[in-house]
Amino acid sequence: MSGAEARSGTAGNHAFDRTTDVSLSGLPVEQPPAGIVHDLGNLIQVASSALNLVARDPSVSTAPALEPVIASARTALQRAGALVRETVGRAAASHRTPGHASVGACLAEVESFVQSTSGTNFRLEVRVERDLPAAICDPLGLQNAILNLVFNAHDAMPDGGLISLSATAVVQDPGTVVELRVEDGGVGMTPETVLRAFDLFFTTKGTGLGGVGLPMVKHFAESHGGRVHIESAFGSGTTVILRLPAMEARQD
Repeated sequence: MSGAEARSGTAGNHAFDRTTDVSLSGLPVEQPPAGIVHDLGNLIQVASSALNLVARDPSVSTAPALEPVIASARTALQRAGALVRETVGRAAASHRTPGHASVGACLAEVESFVQSTSGTNFRLEVRVERDLPAAICDPLGLQNAILNLVFNAHDAMPDGGLISLSATAVVQDPGTVVELRVEDGGVGMTPETVLRAFDLFFTTKGTGLGGVGLPMVKHFAESHGGRVHIESAFGSGTTVILRLPAMEARQD
């Protein structure tokens, strides 16, 4: 991709425990009371402190099987904390006019989050077109949507592999859009699965709460005047394409 900046990183296969994937923040639900959000934040902080104490216990080093369990728990708490911050941000944003998001900054934060889980079983490559216009959307919602797509890509590659994130500007009628692509070389989807992929709670996974991430991404895109669709073939990987209106395209 010409005129783009590329970065890459790695993350472990234990990093994304999908049994904790209960992010409903993009769906049309009522905002929880501020007191509940505050209490959740406190509980997450307590749990994180307890987990850090457990991780520092010398006995953990003699039980290698505990390391991926602790890593998954830490990642789940990080995601829970991010969702609390997003909920607070959404509550504040509901009283403001629609904002804009620096896609490059958003992808950099996603990359940092993935790299913080360490490991070497798959590689994350990020490519952002130079001078990319801002997207007209909620920045926190965009970050959460991209994270969900990365988690799905990870799940599709049980043996590891490359996940590519790219962002470019595309000129189309009636104006410019920011196009984000999340590509993996995983198991892919059948045509039937592609048709149902955005149905709430539809999942091909046998455990955990599935079928939430993609509907959230779809709601996020459409609520900001964008679109999302899937290109996939069974055995040949999947590409999810998210398009959002660019700042330059907005008509006052």
